Amino acid sequence: MQAISLAQSASKVLKLLPKTPGVYLFRNSEARVIYVGKAKDLRSRISSYLLSPPSSVKTSHMLQNAATLEYIVTATEKEALLLEFNLIKEHRPKYNIVMRDDKAYPFLRIDLSQPFGRISVVRRRLKDNALYYGPYPSGTAVREVMHLVGSIFNLRTCSDSQMKNRDRPCLKFQIHRCSAPCMGAISSEEYRERIQQLKLFLEGRQQGLLKDLQAKMEQYAEALEFEKAAVLRDRIAAIKAVTENQAMVADLDANWDVVAMARDAARAAVSVLHVRDGVVRGHESRIYLVHDEPDGDILSLFLRDYFAVNPVPEQILLSTAPADMELLEEWIREMAKGCRLVSGNFRSIRKRLMEMAQANALEAVSMEARQEARWEELARLLQQALKLKRQPNRIETIDISTTGGELPVGSLVAFENGRPLKQGYRHYNIRTVTGIDDYAMIREVVLRRLASGMERQDLPDLMVIDGGKGQLFEAISAWKELDMPEQVEFASIAKERDQEGEKLYTMDGSQVLLAPHDPVLLFIQRMRDEAHRFGVTFHRKKRSSARFKGSLLQIPGVGAKRQKALLQHFGSLKRLKQASIEELQAVPGISSKLAEQIHEALKVQ
Repeated sequence: MQAISLAQSASKVLKLLPKTPGVYLFRNSEARVIYVGKAKDLRSRISSYLLSPPSSVKTSHMLQNAATLEYIVTATEKEALLLEFNLIKEHRPKYNIVMRDDKAYPFLRIDLSQPFGRISVVRRRLKDNALYYGPYPSGTAVREVMHLVGSIFNLRTCSDSQMKNRDRPCLKFQIHRCSAPCMGAISSEEYRERIQQLKLFLEGRQQGLLKDLQAKMEQYAEALEFEKAAVLRDRIAAIKAVTENQAMVADLDANWDVVAMARDAARAAVSVLHVRDGVVRGHESRIYLVHDEPDGDILSLFLRDYFAVNPVPEQILLSTAPADMELLEEWIREMAKGCRLVSGNFRSIRKRLMEMAQANALEAVSMEARQEARWEELARLLQQALKLKRQPNRIETIDISTTGGELPVGSLVAFENGRPLKQGYRHYNIRTVTGIDDYAMIREVVLRRLASGMERQDLPDLMVIDGGKGQLFEAISAWKELDMPEQVEFASIAKERDQEGEKLYTMDGSQVLLAPHDPVLLFIQRMRDEAHRFGVTFHRKKRSSARFKGSLLQIPGVGAKRQKALLQHFGSLKRLKQASIEELQAVPGISSKLAEQIHEALKVQ
C-alpha cells in the first residue's frame, strides 16, 4: 500500500486512484488508521469524501484528522467486504463501528484424533480437524454444557497426560460422570457412538437423538441386556428433562437465527436468538461503539463478525436489512447452501421471536450504559484519591514473580474503562537483572513496556506498581529516562503490614489510606491480584518447563543437542510428553533403544 498525501489537491488524489473494487484506509498525522471503508469503485467513493460536503459530523471530524490515504485493490466487491471487516478488527479505527468487548468467547472442543477423544473448553478455534461448538456467551453457559457432557454422556474431560498416567479410575467414574476409558471400562466403538450422540445434542437435533436412543434401548431389552437398556433409559430421561426446560416456539423444522438491534447515541447492541428444531436454544448479545452510522451498516458488520466463526442456520431473520445484503447472502451461502437472509415485517411466531430478540438487545444497551456510568464515577474517584491530572481510562498494573531470584517474570495486566483488556496482558522474562532486586526488575519492565508503547502509540493513562514508594519511584525514574509524555501517571499499592491496611502511594510519594471497602481500593486490589495471578501462573509454567528440560538431560544418551532436536520436532513440551515410541524414533539422532528410554522416563513425569 502506498500512502497518498491529502495535502495535495483533490483532483491529484483522485487521479492516483483506480476505478476498481477495493478497501481504503485514512491515517492521521501519526500514521494511525482512523477509518477503514470499502468501495465498488475506489475513485468514485473517495471523490464523495473530497468533492462533496461531509455527510455527517463523524465524517467531518474524520476528514479534519486525516493526513494520508491508502488503498488495496480487490478482485470483487465481496472480497472488499470481507477485507474491510478484517482490517477493522486489526486496527480498531476511531471512526469505525468497533466491538465494545473484543474478548474471546468460549468454545466446546471435541478431539477426534484419538480413540477416546477429550471434551474441553477453549477460547480459540484452530484448524486441527477437531469439532468446535459455540461460541458460548459466557463461562457459565459453557460450564452447563460441560456438566451435561459428564452427567449424560460420560465422556472424558481430563488431559491426555492425566489419562495416560492413571493406574485406577478417578472420582468422576465413581460418581458416574466419566466412562473411564483410561482403564478400558468402555470400548472405543461405544465411546465414538457417544461422541456422535453428543454431536446431535449440541447441534440441537434432540428429536433424532431421542429416536435413536429409544430404538437402541428396545434392542437391548429384547436381547435381555437390561443393565445397558437402563443406562439408555436414564440418558433419554435426562435429555428430555433438558429439552422440556426450553420453550417450543415453532414447528420442528424451524432452524433460525433471529437477529435484532437496539441503540442509543454512543453504542449499539445486536442480539441473536438461536432456534433449533423449533426450540429456543439460547441467545447472546454483542455491543458495538457507534457514531451516526445507519442501522444497516451495524448489522452488516455484525453478520460478518458473527458468522465468520459460528454455524450458519437455514434462515437468518433480521430486524433491519443490512447494508450489502446481496453480497452478504452470497458469502453466507458459500458456507451453508440454502441459507436465506430475511428482513421486513414478520407475523405470528416470527414476530414474537423478533420482539424477544429486540427486548434482549434493549436490555444489553441499557446494561452497557449503566456500567459505563458506574465506571465514570469510579474514574472520578480514582482521579481524586490518587491526585491524577485527568480521569484514567486505560490502567495497567505490574507485578514481579520470582523464587529466590530464579526465573524472574514481570507480569502486566491492562484494564480499559474498568474491564480487563486481555489483548493488553503481557509477560516479561527479566533479562538484565540477576539475583533478588525487585526495584531493578520493576525498572526493566516499565522501560520495556513504555518503549514499546511509544512505538505502537498505546500508552496507558495510569500505571499501578505492586510495591511501596521505592518501587514507585523506580518506575517514575524509568518514565523520566524515556522522556515520556505527561499522559502517563503512576501510583502504587503496598501490602498490609501491622494491621494498618493496604496503602496507596501517589506520584509525589504521598500515602493514601482508604477504608477497606472503598471502591477505589477494591478496584486497585482487584487489578493487583489479577496481575499476581497472571504472573504466578506463567512463573509456574517456566519452573515446570525448566525442571522438565533438566530431567530430559538426565536421560542417558540425551544431551543438549538431542534435547533441542526433540523440542524442535514436537514443537512443545506437551506434545513431546504425549509422543509414542514410534514418533520419538522419527526424530533424527534418536535410535529405537533411546526412544524407548525416553518414553519410559517421560511416563513418570
